Amino acid sequence: MSRVRLFSVGFILALSAAAATGVAPPAPPAPPAPLQTIALSPVEIPDGLDDPGPVRALFDSLLAAELARAGFTVVPSHEAGGLWKRFVDSVHGFYSALTGELVEEKYRAVMGGTLRELKDRFHADAWLRPEIDVVAVDFEGGKARWDGTDEGVGSGTSGTVPALSLAVVALDMDGKEIYTGRGGIQVLRKGFKDVSREKLFKDAKRNLKALHLAIDSLLVRRSPS
Repeated sequence: MSRVRLFSVGFILALSAAAATGVAPPAPPAPPAPLQTIALSPVEIPDGLDDPGPVRALFDSLLAAELARAGFTVVPSHEAGGLWKRFVDSVHGFYSALTGELVEEKYRAVMGGTLRELKDRFHADAWLRPEIDVVAVDFEGGKARWDGTDEGVGSGTSGTVPALSLAVVALDMDGKEIYTGRGGIQVLRKGFKDVSREKLFKDAKRNLKALHLAIDSLLVRRSPS
C-alpha cells in the first residue's frame, strides 16, 4: 500500500472518530515539500574496504543518473564533497585531538556552512548523503533477508552473516532530516568463507536494486516545475 493511500485511510479514520465523539477533526498534515535540485555527497565507504575509489565512483554515478532520470537537477558529489572538506579544514577537524570525541560546535559549523553554500551557490532544495553500511543479518534456510533484498549464504540452516546495504539520508537546507532509505546489496560471507573483494559490487542488477530500494520513495517528490 502506498504512502499516499495509507495517509488517506488514516485521515478518513480520524475524521470518522471525530464525528462520533463530536470533537473537531484534526487538520491534515502538510504533504512533503516538492524538490527540484538535490545536492549529492560522495558515498561514504566502510572502513577496511580495499580499493574504495571505484566503489564510490560507481554508486556516485548510479545515484546521479537515477536522480537526473527522475527529473531532478543534480549538484555533483564533488561539489558537496569539496565544500565539506573546505569547512572541515577551516575548523581543523571536528574531533578533539585529546579525546577523539566529536566537538559539537565545530560539527555544526561545518554542517551549517556546507548547507548555506549548497543553497546559495546551487539553489539546492535538499542534500542527499549516501553511505554503504556493514550490517549483521539473520539467515534461515540458507537464505539471508534484509533491507528489501535476499541472498543465499551457502551451507547452514540459520545464523547471522555480515552484509552490505546502501543507506541514504536527505536533509533540507535548514539541516532537518526529510528522508531516509535503505537497500540491501549483498552478503559478505557464504558458508565459512568471506566473499573476496574481487566479487563485491560486481552484480549490476543487485547494485541497481539496492539503489532503487533506497531512493525510489524520494524520486516521487520531484517538483513538477
